Amino acid sequence: MTIERVPARLSGATSHGHLLNLIRATGGMSRQQLLASTGMSRATLYERLETLLRRNLIYEAESMEATGGRRSRKIRFEDRGRVVLSFALGQTHATVAVSDTNGRQLRSRSVEHRINAPEDTVLQPLIRIGTELLDAGTGETLIGIGVSVPAPVDAGTGYVVHPTTIPEWEPDAVVTSVSSQWQVPIVVENDARAGALGECTTENETTVYVKVATGIGCGIVVNGTILRGAHGAAGDIGHIHVASDGPLCRCGRRGCLATFSSGSSLIDRLNSQGMTSLDEIARAAEQGQPDVEAQLLSAADVLGGALAATVTTVNPNRLVLGGTIGTIPYFAEQVRSRVLKDVVERIAEGLLVVAGATGDHAAVDGLTRLVMRKVFAPDAIDMLIVDYPIN
Repeated sequence: MTIERVPARLSGATSHGHLLNLIRATGGMSRQQLLASTGMSRATLYERLETLLRRNLIYEAESMEATGGRRSRKIRFEDRGRVVLSFALGQTHATVAVSDTNGRQLRSRSVEHRINAPEDTVLQPLIRIGTELLDAGTGETLIGIGVSVPAPVDAGTGYVVHPTTIPEWEPDAVVTSVSSQWQVPIVVENDARAGALGECTTENETTVYVKVATGIGCGIVVNGTILRGAHGAAGDIGHIHVASDGPLCRCGRRGCLATFSSGSSLIDRLNSQGMTSLDEIARAAEQGQPDVEAQLLSAADVLGGALAATVTTVNPNRLVLGGTIGTIPYFAEQVRSRVLKDVVERIAEGLLVVAGATGDHAAVDGLTRLVMRKVFAPDAIDMLIVDYPIN
């Protein structure tokens, strides 16, 4: 019998929550494998497995290879029928999605909106769509909800802080609106940070994700952990000062990165060419319109110059470009070229600079991961079992 390798940080599981985390991380183990991996006594392990079974958190799955006696059965995490609802809000559109616990989108819908409108006119239509998507499923259980917004967020409370893009919203608007409809755990995160987590391919990867859409946002993930900063504003690179005599930014200063490289700045410069939306710019780029290409390459070059400092500081495995503008192939290539030109060789070595997933796939995936972490964190499971015992 082959024992699956258990990550060192998961070995020695003792509590119900850590035991469940071990089962989730390995994809399932037999009782004998769990005994060997955790060092728990048989009586303690079986008691905790029984509690998790009664809580419908694990189940006995397929039989494993016989080892001289009767076949043992693999104990798996009970993820069947469990779903996460995600709301990925951008400045001009939003995606509502229902995903399984592995992040696979089961149903989704994208709509246009204006994020700077009053909170109810933005959130209530999306909540109705979420209700419709959930009602369209059968045999599903909603376990949590994730919401991403293009603004700094206090991850502890879910409140929006420094809401430049949504000045008419109350700080608790998202939490209050969503919790009034569904009584499940809620995660609220900045859109670029959610996208950064969604773009990570391995747990020990360092990723810098830059969303270039109406504005510019950045998320940084190190070893699976999102860097949020002291006040939830880490990655707010749109307001890096790149020129003392540059255009006036909505923050009141001149020469911010956003005034050169954001989608809104591109619309301003291309308005005379009939470009009034990011989708129109993306279509013109695909068609190879020279004026559009020139503006995009200029914007990408400025962005790449600004990102060189971030890349040098963080030294990531990958720099991923997202958003309607960021995923345009030659825009991403120009960013790559400028970054690799500006950083020293030891930073550039092995660095991948790529265009990420289109649409809101990265944000939805990141939100699903965050919800799963919150709902099934070892401490959360232990508190559930202590606070709500099954008689």
